[in-house]
Amino acid sequence: MISRNTHWREKLDEILLAEVPINQGSISADGTIVNWIAGVIYSQYIGLVREGVRVKMMDKIDLRVRWPIGEPRYFANGQHVIATIPAEAVRLEAGMFRRSKQRWNRWIGRIVLVEPTEAGIIYTVKIHGQDWTLKGYGPVVGTIDRSTPWDDVNVVVDPQQVDLLTVRMRSWYHK
Repeated sequence: MISRNTHWREKLDEILLAEVPINQGSISADGTIVNWIAGVIYSQYIGLVREGVRVKMMDKIDLRVRWPIGEPRYFANGQHVIATIPAEAVRLEAGMFRRSKQRWNRWIGRIVLVEPTEAGIIYTVKIHGQDWTLKGYGPVVGTIDRSTPWDDVNVVVDPQQVDLLTVRMRSWYHK
């Protein structure tokens, strides 16, 4: 789960209270980068060792969120949430093929920005067919050379690394 760093949460609160209709973005505070996106819970499940929800974002994107059964969390179908994904949890794989577990969140994207920093290379990736961008740390798995803008990548996120914050529905919310 994401650290309970209050600085990025304060920044997120400021964004959510603004009158401007922003439904996704990333926040950088105290050396931590957190991606966030608004969505609506549309299904829940309970397994033998984990439980979780599926969140619909921007009408088309399906996001899985899981947590151990020993950590009960309560959500309702139709509830509005903000999903937060730390940049460390965003794994980038070269090409448009799929390598990792099918139960993980995965989307095809394109690198739009490469930022070298002290902490490593930060890649900004736009998800194909969506107005959603995610930031993640390099390297891109499966490449020999450093990836560059316009390279296609597979974006993979472990559902157990995603956290949910509940929010009240805003009048400007876009599905």
